[in-house]
Amino acid sequence: MTTLPIEPALRSGHAVVIGGSVTGCLTAAVLARRFERVTVVEKGDFYDETGPRQSLPQEHHVHLLLLRGKQIMERIYPGLLSALEQSGAQVADLGHDVKWYQRGRWKNRYRSGIEAHYCSRRLIDNQLRRCLTTVPQVSILSGTRVTRIEFSGAENLRQVSGVAIDDGSGERNLSCDLLVDASGRGTHMPSWLKDAGFGSVQNSVVKTELGYASRIYKRLPAFAEQWKVLLVLPTAPAQRSMGVISPIEGDRWMVTTGGWFGNFPGKDPDEFLQALASLPVPDIHDVIREAEPLSEVFTFRMPGSRRTHYDRLKHWPEGLLVVGDALSSMNPLYSQGMTIAALEADCIDERLDALLDKSLRCHQLQGLLCSVVDGAWNMATTEDFRFPETSGERTWRTRFDHWYGAGLGALSANNRRALETQISVTNLVMDPARVYSPAIVSRIALNALLSRNTRQ
Repeated sequence: MTTLPIEPALRSGHAVVIGGSVTGCLTAAVLARRFERVTVVEKGDFYDETGPRQSLPQEHHVHLLLLRGKQIMERIYPGLLSALEQSGAQVADLGHDVKWYQRGRWKNRYRSGIEAHYCSRRLIDNQLRRCLTTVPQVSILSGTRVTRIEFSGAENLRQVSGVAIDDGSGERNLSCDLLVDASGRGTHMPSWLKDAGFGSVQNSVVKTELGYASRIYKRLPAFAEQWKVLLVLPTAPAQRSMGVISPIEGDRWMVTTGGWFGNFPGKDPDEFLQALASLPVPDIHDVIREAEPLSEVFTFRMPGSRRTHYDRLKHWPEGLLVVGDALSSMNPLYSQGMTIAALEADCIDERLDALLDKSLRCHQLQGLLCSVVDGAWNMATTEDFRFPETSGERTWRTRFDHWYGAGLGALSANNRRALETQISVTNLVMDPARVYSPAIVSRIALNALLSRNTRQ
């Protein structure tokens, strides 16, 4: 498996990527098409394919690759999806293979042609890391931390010249022409920039006190012909918990339940089953109580979603980009994180030539990377704002989006066009404005009118 090639003569310079997770692996492969050398600095053991990863606490929970994300990943690493499938990843048509409860009703199921890959996060990371090690221009510094950034140049014209790294044997400098921070939620970039005199960066924060718990079970073959994924979503704000059974490699199920503002279980197995029983419908609990558990219960807590507005800094150093969860970290229940990482890598790939010939500056590209997040951020936070306790900045459109989103969710239960549009938008392969097509708007308005007349 190889990345897309480029003529060696066109490569020059040295790029450093902080972090070797999904975002780092995708970004490093893209940079290797234009840079002579790319170094990935990973604080954990990059080559450990079995041990727990302290920097990825959500690895034990449900993961899927949305269509837009896997299209980009496959372009960066041709053959990646086949390798995942050969290792046991399961492919599901999101309109047909998902038994989906939303807005108080089960959705009719149709073949949508929009497929997602379901597997453990461990499998995805392992496969991407194997792919990255085959790229000749890339070297890995495993078990190594970046401790600070080095700058050069005049006060308002400074650029990144390197980083200080420490592998436990002492600090040393690593020079570079471009530095990309893909270090995740634990990024030190805001404090590094502030200490270097670039000022304090602004953040948008939406606090939801999110938590969820997951357990792996042996898959029951009796349900194989009925569904591949069983998904139950709440009608917020009255209901506050969701649940899902999703397939993973090894003929297993990943079962996750979670919710907002304390509506999630701890690690006790009985408490986990009680949480499943308390979902809006009992289907997940009724299935799982007959299944054999294969793991302990894993839990994850997250205060909310955060995006960092690096594009609002007055001055930005040349030679620096920030991507992935280091740039924005959203509610993981919407499964958008890896697709956003792929979109950001694609954004860099499309503009790297312009960046290197100086017709595009780093602050301009960072602004574009910040805008990549907009659509997914709006979708995720709009849903989170259904709960009155959610703190954060509500826009003038929030109330309308809640009304319209509820109407779309209800309509898509028995309207194929609405369901396919909903799936396409959430998979980031369709402009969100398409949910306002005349056919969908008219049906939602009609349903609202009929509902109002019925109540009267």
